[in-house]
Amino acid sequence: MATRMAETTGTAAWALQYASAYRWRVFPVVPGKKQPKYKGWQRDATTDPEQIDRYWRGDPAPNIGIVCGEQFDAFDIEAEYVDALVQYLNSNGLAVPETPVATTGRGGIHILTTPTGVGAGRDLYLAGTHIGELKSTGGLIVACPSVTSGRYEWLYTPDRMELGDPSAWMLGLLERPRRSSRRFKTRVHSSAEGMQQLERLHQAVVRAGIHRRNNFLYWAVRRALEEGIPERYTVLSLKRAALAAGLEEDEIEKTIESACEAATRELGS
Repeated sequence: MATRMAETTGTAAWALQYASAYRWRVFPVVPGKKQPKYKGWQRDATTDPEQIDRYWRGDPAPNIGIVCGEQFDAFDIEAEYVDALVQYLNSNGLAVPETPVATTGRGGIHILTTPTGVGAGRDLYLAGTHIGELKSTGGLIVACPSVTSGRYEWLYTPDRMELGDPSAWMLGLLERPRRSSRRFKTRVHSSAEGMQQLERLHQAVVRAGIHRRNNFLYWAVRRALEEGIPERYTVLSLKRAALAAGLEEDEIEKTIESACEAATRELGS
């Protein structure tokens, strides 16, 4: 998808490109806004070129909405926190994975990755501060060349950059801010809610793809400890899940140890 395409064609051509080239289901969004033009957009979003042609008739042309949680998830970082995220990455020797990235109409960024498996959208946090949202199952993004307060633009286009897997630091953004009253001694594990949470994390690791399973294991351990599930139960359950996912035992031990040490530093501070 060359940049000059946006200079010579409208949103209809881009919508067709997203649908045909990437199998992203698209739907029309109110011109100049982020609201879907019709109710039932989750159901009626399409890759069918004839339906797209019908949706994009009229002037002004609609903005483009794309369904999340199917072909990709989107880490949606709000504009006022982009600099803080960049500083965090630079300070810790981290980087955004090779994957499509776009700027939003308000100056935020969308980082598209393969589906995380987390499911419905979740808030994103950096050092306890809410910085954005994971757009996943049930969510949407507005895409280039749509315009709201500003124009959506690709920084790394999907034709030149295939979807990458979310890095461990990206999954770490899904961790809710810790509360001073919550420590490892919290007896969440004795409740049905705690056991259900651990089972969900277990299954997420089991289902993780071959290139994502180690990142998912790290994230799941951190999340379980944050929820107050004792370390011994967390390790036993998620080690079994990682073995079932095909990870080698020495790699599992290193990942779990790293996640437990990081959680201890944060929850114990």
